[in-house]
Amino acid sequence: MTIFWLYAGLLFAAALAFILVPQLRLPRRRVDVNRTHLNVGLYRERLRELETQHGTDTLDAMQFEARRVEAVRNLLDDAQDPEHAAGTSLGRAIPLIAALSTPLLALVLYLHWGSLDQLVQARQHTGSSNPDIEKITASLETLLATSPESAEGWSLLGRAYMKEERMVDAARAFERAATLAGRPSELLGRWAQALYFAGDKQWTPQLQALTDEALASNPQEAASLKLRGMAALQAGHYAEAVNYWERLVATLPEGDPQRTAISGDIARARKLTKASVTKDSSPP
Repeated sequence: MTIFWLYAGLLFAAALAFILVPQLRLPRRRVDVNRTHLNVGLYRERLRELETQHGTDTLDAMQFEARRVEAVRNLLDDAQDPEHAAGTSLGRAIPLIAALSTPLLALVLYLHWGSLDQLVQARQHTGSSNPDIEKITASLETLLATSPESAEGWSLLGRAYMKEERMVDAARAFERAATLAGRPSELLGRWAQALYFAGDKQWTPQLQALTDEALASNPQEAASLKLRGMAALQAGHYAEAVNYWERLVATLPEGDPQRTAISGDIARARKLTKASVTKDSSPP
C-alpha cells in the first residue's frame, strides 16, 4: 500500500506541475497603451474644459479644484483597471486552489466511499502497521483545524480514529459531529459505539440515553441496535438480545458480510436462552 501512495504522490506532483508552472510563468499584466493614452487625453480635455469654465467665472476656485481632483481620481481609477486586475488575480487563483484542493477532496471522498475498512483488514491480516491511516488522520486533523464547523469532517475523523482504535478520540469526534449536524441518529449511534469500546464495554446511563435517542429517531439505526443487543447479552437478557439483533439483520442487504456474524450471535443467544429456561424449569 505504501508503494501505491508513493506512485499516487508522484502522479499528483506531475499533474500539479502541469497546472502551476504555466501559471507561475505568466508575464506581468501588460499595460494597454491605447487605453492609457485615451484616458489621459480625456483627462486633459476635461481639464481644459474646467479651466475655461473657471476663466469665465462659471466655476469659482473651490468648485474648480474639487472637479479637477475628481478628474484626477477618475484617471487613476481607470489606470488601475480593477476589473482586469481582479480577473487576472482570479484567473491565477482558481488553478492554484483547484490544484491544492484536489488531494484533499480525493481524501475525503476516499474515506466516505472508498475501501477504508478493507484496507485496515488487509493490514491486520498481514500483521503490519498502518501508516496510511495515520496519514489520513493527520490530514483530517489539519483540515478541521482550519474548518472546525464541518460535521462531515468530524464524522470522517471519528471513523479514522476508530480504525486506529483510538476510541476516546473517536467518541469526541463523533460527539462534535453530532452536535454540529443536529444529532442525527447515525452519528448518535457511532458516538455511542465509540464510548462503549472506550469504556471497556461497560454499559452506562449515557449509552442508554444515546441509543434511546437514536432509536427513537430511527428504529433501524444499526450501531444502536447492535450495541443494545450486546448490552442485553451481557446482562443475561438473551431473548432481548435476539430481538435487537434480528431487527439489525433485517436492515442489512443480502450479501452483507455482517449478516453472517450477527446470525451467529443470534444463534448463540438462542442457545443461552434455552439453557436458561431449562435451568429455571429443572426441579431443585
